Amino acid sequence: MKRLIALITFCLILAQPAAAQDGGDRAVDDVRGSMDFVQNLSKETIAVWSDSKLSEVERYNAFRAIFEEATDIELLAQGMLGVHYRTITPEQRQIYMQAMGDYIISEFDKRMEQIGFKALEVIGTKPASGKQGHLYVKTEVKREAGEPILADWRVRKKNGEFQIVNLEFEGINLLITNRDLFSSKVKNDGFDGLVAWLRSQNQAPEGSAR
Repeated sequence: MKRLIALITFCLILAQPAAAQDGGDRAVDDVRGSMDFVQNLSKETIAVWSDSKLSEVERYNAFRAIFEEATDIELLAQGMLGVHYRTITPEQRQIYMQAMGDYIISEFDKRMEQIGFKALEVIGTKPASGKQGHLYVKTEVKREAGEPILADWRVRKKNGEFQIVNLEFEGINLLITNRDLFSSKVKNDGFDGLVAWLRSQNQAPEGSAR
């Protein structure tokens, strides 16, 4: 009987999910990895922006390459279009995704330049809501002039790779803010009107990667 009880106990232990530890395949289980990911992303971006040898086109292309690898643009694009994404045709989705890729990258590049991005300091983390295991990496964005800006980067980890899936600047949620804006555009101007507006917002220099 004692052996049977011991065997059952052993089997129950094996059946329990492994305790969350740093290095797990969710961002919330790999706090150190998530923080290092955001910090390294900042260093790469600063290195590109501060390289005086790069032309405007080269700087933009280098930033785009970093951003595309570090961000789940498709997930952001779908989230920003909200319920409308399910109602458009496959051809419209392709057109929208192309326009959104250019828009999101141009928007990030423009905003960072406008605020005078100088450096970024990780100041903490916070588990994100939901069951995806995402983690907010809380940072202070140091500026060329003015007080630092608080920015929370929503990070996911999938198949061992980290990616940015949302951003909050001073409490303003990038995904939700754009979802409201896009919904208004679709309501007033239709889907084609939204795409035309997205393209008009792209400020990539002439000759940059598309």
